[in-house]
Amino acid sequence: MIWLSDLLEPSENFKPFFEDKSNKCLDMRNVWLLNYRNMGSSDHHDSFNMEDMTNDIVRFMDANKITMATIGGHGYGAKLATATAINHMNRFTGVMCLDGGPLNHMHYEPYHELCNYVEMANNMDIHKGDDAMKKLKE
Repeated sequence: MIWLSDLLEPSENFKPFFEDKSNKCLDMRNVWLLNYRNMGSSDHHDSFNMEDMTNDIVRFMDANKITMATIGGHGYGAKLATATAINHMNRFTGVMCLDGGPLNHMHYEPYHELCNYVEMANNMDIHKGDDAMKKLKE
């Protein structure tokens, strides 16, 4: 699996997720966390266009003898993962998008459900539990 983080987020931020013992992903496949061009120790170029960046990923795969992979990402990484899989369909078995699909989510039930949960959390009286905590400490 190739994983791409959000645009200004270093890929190393996802190490704890993929290294967590409860995450069974590493039991089934290798995971490569890639940084974008011009980030960290990656190659430095003047261009940041989508096609060049998708080609960077395929060059990485070629250099590491990866013939097929699942690709995924978070935020901008999800958009780049989708574009890479579309431009190089014969190299990818699937795409995982975390917060990045090119859809207007306002018309989907899960979006409204999430909005309701956020509203409920915003309306919670978080100080209500303070009295109970004080009693526990006494």
